[in-house]
Amino acid sequence: MATAYDFLLEIGCEEIPSRFIPRAMEQLNKETASLLAESRLEHGTIDTWATPRRLVLRINELEQKQPDLVEKIKGPPVNRAYDETGKPNKALQGFMQSQGVNIDQIEEEVIKEARYIVIEKEVPGRLAEELLQELLPKLIQKLSFPRPMYWQSKEVRFARPIRWLLTLYDNKPVTINFSGIQSGRVTYGHRFLAPGPFKIDSIAHYFRCLEDNYIVLDQNLRRKMICEQLNQKAAEYGGEALVDEGLLEEITYLVEYPVAIDGSYDQAYLDLPQEVPITSMQHHQRYFPIVEKGSGRLLPYFIGISNNRFHPNIRKGYEKVLQARLADGRFFYNEDRKEPLEHYTAKLKSVVFLESLGSVDQKRARLIELAGKLGEALSLSTDQIEKARRVAHLCKADLVTSMVKEFPELQGVMGREYAKLSGEPAEVAVGIFEHYLPRYAGDTIPLAMEGALVSLADRIDTLAGCFAIGIQPTGSQDPYALRRQAQGAVAILLGLEINLSLEEYVNLALDTLASTLVLDYKKRNQVKENLCGFLIQRIRFALQERGFEHDIIEAVLAVPFKALAEVFKKASVLGEYLKGPMLDDVIVAYNRVANLAQKTAGGAIDKALFQDVSEKELYHKLKTVEEALKKTDDPALNLEQLQLLKQPIDRFFDKVMVMVDDDKMRKNRLNMLVALKNLFNRLADFSKLQAP
Repeated sequence: MATAYDFLLEIGCEEIPSRFIPRAMEQLNKETASLLAESRLEHGTIDTWATPRRLVLRINELEQKQPDLVEKIKGPPVNRAYDETGKPNKALQGFMQSQGVNIDQIEEEVIKEARYIVIEKEVPGRLAEELLQELLPKLIQKLSFPRPMYWQSKEVRFARPIRWLLTLYDNKPVTINFSGIQSGRVTYGHRFLAPGPFKIDSIAHYFRCLEDNYIVLDQNLRRKMICEQLNQKAAEYGGEALVDEGLLEEITYLVEYPVAIDGSYDQAYLDLPQEVPITSMQHHQRYFPIVEKGSGRLLPYFIGISNNRFHPNIRKGYEKVLQARLADGRFFYNEDRKEPLEHYTAKLKSVVFLESLGSVDQKRARLIELAGKLGEALSLSTDQIEKARRVAHLCKADLVTSMVKEFPELQGVMGREYAKLSGEPAEVAVGIFEHYLPRYAGDTIPLAMEGALVSLADRIDTLAGCFAIGIQPTGSQDPYALRRQAQGAVAILLGLEINLSLEEYVNLALDTLASTLVLDYKKRNQVKENLCGFLIQRIRFALQERGFEHDIIEAVLAVPFKALAEVFKKASVLGEYLKGPMLDDVIVAYNRVANLAQKTAGGAIDKALFQDVSEKELYHKLKTVEEALKKTDDPALNLEQLQLLKQPIDRFFDKVMVMVDDDKMRKNRLNMLVALKNLFNRLADFSKLQAP
């Protein structure tokens, strides 16, 4: 093989939005590997790093040259390559001329049942530097962003305008041109502390230059530095930093040289609901609050991460903007408290939910009705149902308060606080907050049934309404976050083991939706079918996240079920026994039965038609197991009972010919096999499981 050298690419640009960067690095790595594979360039590992102003790629041990290639080139069919005298005709002559070969160099080969003229041509490998000149513009062009910018022409787009390109291979520049920028060996340091430009002699020099000029290139190192500084600063106040992982990642990609700046605010603002100052700090100012160790009680201090060296004016600026935010929060809080939460429900009439589905007030009315119906379906107490209905009545009221208009992240939180101040029962106040749970994957689910009912009602009302008016997720497009809504509903149904079937859940929503939207019988059934299928997909995803194998998931979802908890328990038991002899026996028994059972729809079994003792024995065992399955829903006990069918099934098939000529006898034996199959299907479709 040729000699291998490291290659470095730096794409320097204006500040890239932090949320774009992780995906950009993934693409850079993946697309590089793909283009190198297509170009037959051998290489070692691929590294990617990023800061707000640069995306950096390093290809380790990139071979200097492609390997030579022997290429087989197909020419005309043999029967069209020669004239009647056996000499090459114009088609063959043209092919040989175009490839630069003579008659002695051609061969014949059968390709797809026809004989063709072929030649083997040696293609010398090209130099990596030549290929890189072609590949790098393609690589940069392939990087996609949610909202790219155009700055030179419509053909050139990137997250932000590109300002410089650095390319080194074997420590020498690789000349490319992209967006009017010609690559070279120049880079830039920190925008304020050491802007540059700096001429780079080698790849090793590049990394030293960045380090010397206040650029921490490695995002993992920046993250570690931020965490260490947060811990150190918080400890000085006798507390700990309240670290939100999303905010930590965002800050990591907002700075090139992280410096923690601590500050304080008026202790009087601690009288506000704790979420108000926390939201002001985390969501609006990108600060990390400091809380008391153990209790989590908020302290009047914060830590901001600057992209500059410390200066007292930075601290003053941080404190000043936070103080203004908190003053706004106090004003809105005091204004909102002048009226009870009930007062705000009337204003929901002026807020549109979705044009075809009416206002938020109409949605509120549907939630009250639906929460009541769900409570009745679950046989909850009258007190729980009434409190759930009260939660549904008030759950959207805080959307029109001044605080939530200014701080949308506090929806539900302020509803809870204002409900407490209005004298609502504790269950109602908590339910208002919990009806938004879970808010994202991995979030907690409602702990109380009142909040859970309204959360389920809210989600299925949105799903049913959107599906009814033709709004459904397609591919990667889901502008109304319907997948998240459905995933949250599945998490609640599964986590709280709510004994409610999907069909009943969807039907209750469609019944309630009738007050807003008229659906004919055909349309309603179509919506129900589509929505149930959509929820099944979410259940499948939830089981995958819990680590269940694909075949187990398909087996339990292929048979009728009621509650999701039932599906989870079945999957757990099958997973536990999958590699043991018990499940092996059941799978073998099921497959023997199911193969023939599919030949009839089933029917009554006539004991008078039994001829062999094995038929009588199998029928007796069938009835015994059937009675046992009626007495328990425990999947493990059900599996034990189904295993008892293995021996009588084997004896039956050893002694009896099922497909006999006698119609009545054949039908009777098939009916018994169908009955056996139905017993197995109470637990799972075992044909979808792989026997150990």
